[in-house]
Amino acid sequence: MEIKLMHTHMEKICGDREMKCSSFRLPEDVMIDIFLRLEVKNLARLRCVCKSWNTLLTSKTFVEIHLNQSMRNPRPLLFRHGISPSYLGFYSTKCKEFEDLCDPPFRTQLADLDVVGSCNGVLCFCSNGSDRSLIYLWNPLIKKYMTLPRPSLNPRYLGFGVNSVSGHLDDFKVVTISVNADAEVYSLRSNSWKNIAYGFPRSIEINRSHINSSVFLNGSVHWCARFSCYHDNSCPWLIVSFDFAKEIFQTVMMPYDLSTDDADKYLNVFDGYLCVFATIPNNTFRSYELWVMKEYGLTESWTKLYTIEKPQRIWWPLGFTERGKIFIRGECRHGGYGLLVYNPHSDTFKCIGVHLPYYAIQVLNFVESIIEPVSQSLILSRS
Repeated sequence: MEIKLMHTHMEKICGDREMKCSSFRLPEDVMIDIFLRLEVKNLARLRCVCKSWNTLLTSKTFVEIHLNQSMRNPRPLLFRHGISPSYLGFYSTKCKEFEDLCDPPFRTQLADLDVVGSCNGVLCFCSNGSDRSLIYLWNPLIKKYMTLPRPSLNPRYLGFGVNSVSGHLDDFKVVTISVNADAEVYSLRSNSWKNIAYGFPRSIEINRSHINSSVFLNGSVHWCARFSCYHDNSCPWLIVSFDFAKEIFQTVMMPYDLSTDDADKYLNVFDGYLCVFATIPNNTFRSYELWVMKEYGLTESWTKLYTIEKPQRIWWPLGFTERGKIFIRGECRHGGYGLLVYNPHSDTFKCIGVHLPYYAIQVLNFVESIIEPVSQSLILSRS
């Protein structure tokens, strides 16, 4: 009730153009505490009330406090793509309901886009099809976006994240890898691309899959990959990453039990740990193991958490709910493919009534923020 009254009072303030901020003066720490209780869309509106509120809400201190608070409660974001109409929205297992996001403000339709990743409340999209050089950064909650300048080479693979050591929460970067293994990295703060010396390791081939997307964690973006043995299916599996601070590619090995079999692998993040879903060999698309890396970068720290079995021919894990359950694409009782939630503690599957066409769903962890994906170089040039 108190939060509802506070929302109502703030909306009244926003609607009263004659009101002066001086008539609503409170200590800054009290104002921060109030603002942290409001939804992002209301914070965006409150910036227009007066200069002092705008200064506070856009200050590095408040943006960082707000982001850290949001990181404790990430939300699963579902993207059904490749068809029309496409879908982008949140799902809450607690409320058992969907919350649609607004359509992107850029002209390209969702059906023509792939999502590259999510970081600090900002989504990265790229055009799908043969030309993947059209790239957008978008904060859907404050409805701000930026179209990136095109890279010099058409990307085959892309990764998105932030430079975690620069001290800037908006130091977003995009790395692209061309079909010839040339690599470029884009910096939002400079609004420019640059080539990566030596490019992508030519001895490694990223695993191409409808759900094997890149994963951002600990300042690096990660892909599931194999050493290039071409016609040899026993080539070892590994994880290749790109460090956005050092701007270098690095590798880490899979668990030994998974490194040499030919079964599919999918990367994800579970409870802050890098993890991999691995199909159990000789039982394709019926059973998976979930492994987590307890100490980042240390191969010996891989630990198997669960073995998930479902008695049907084709299904696969997609990601995690806000309560640690697992989203799965599989067959529901009505006979069609849909979205299910697997509870590892009770070993049960539950269909949540979402029809899913073949190969057309991604689940991302999304953290709410008020960070604007706008290049600082553009802001400085306009001022």
